[in-house]
Amino acid sequence: MAIRVHFQDQSNHFHTACTFSAIPEDAKLVWIDFENPTKNDQALLTQRFNIARHHIEESVFTVTRPKVSNHPQKKHLYLILHAISHNNFSAEPLSITVKGNWIITVHKYPMEVLSDIITSFNKSPKAITTIELTTIMVDKITHQYFKYVDHVEDIVFSFEYQNVDKVNNRKLMDDVYNIRSEIIKLKRVLIPMEQLLNEIIDESPLDVSHEYQLLIKHIHSRLLRQTDTLMACEHITDDIKDNNESYRSNRINGVMNVLTIISSIFFPLSFLTGWYGMNFSYMPELDWHYSYFVFIAISLVVVVSLITLFKKKNWF
Repeated sequence: MAIRVHFQDQSNHFHTACTFSAIPEDAKLVWIDFENPTKNDQALLTQRFNIARHHIEESVFTVTRPKVSNHPQKKHLYLILHAISHNNFSAEPLSITVKGNWIITVHKYPMEVLSDIITSFNKSPKAITTIELTTIMVDKITHQYFKYVDHVEDIVFSFEYQNVDKVNNRKLMDDVYNIRSEIIKLKRVLIPMEQLLNEIIDESPLDVSHEYQLLIKHIHSRLLRQTDTLMACEHITDDIKDNNESYRSNRINGVMNVLTIISSIFFPLSFLTGWYGMNFSYMPELDWHYSYFVFIAISLVVVVSLITLFKKKNWF
């Protein structure tokens, strides 16, 4: 649980306040960040900042789709964004509520990107509105996606240099199925975020300057490229799976071909042994002195003839 209070002074520098009362009245912008809010924090959010309880739940207790809503009458903007977990590529929601020159962010897990934003503004101070700061948050969070998408892309392209044989094939397929699981998780984050940016571009709920409008379009095109990269990686893994299935099918067909040839060879031999294994009393061959050797010779002739026939037909 942590509450961080930041404000921008008249010289455009960001400062951290220990309490709400320490915020100067002439602050140009106030940013309050709630990390894993407790029950008391949630009561503060609902009572002091008039944030709906289900909005808190969406950023802490549940993972909902990214969305944006603008309330002109209440004069505030509400967004849900998704960051990506370092551990399992799952979505980590971040809610942003904008009211006048106040911006309130709520999230369950630590997000270094939020601290990086403060650091970057202190290095290069400039005037900024809450809506523009919200746009920068969207930019920084979606820019972090590259790290995970590039990781997946590098692994998928490394499959090209792996030899497929009886020993390495199983390990390769384990790696393929693992990376496909990561691709699915990333797509569950990127595609809804891309749809959110598309909605922002179409409906223009963010009242920003032309510069930040271009930034929003750049973020949208970036998400499209990242999604296309994941789709390409998914197609490559599909091809690897198909090649593996073909490889296994060919091996199975080869084994079945050998077993079929062996069965075809032993079928007439089984017929002969069954015929002369009946032990009838008046079978003339049973009392012949050379019957055993003749039977062996006939069996050899049958085997050689069948092998020669199969060879001519290119069955092996």
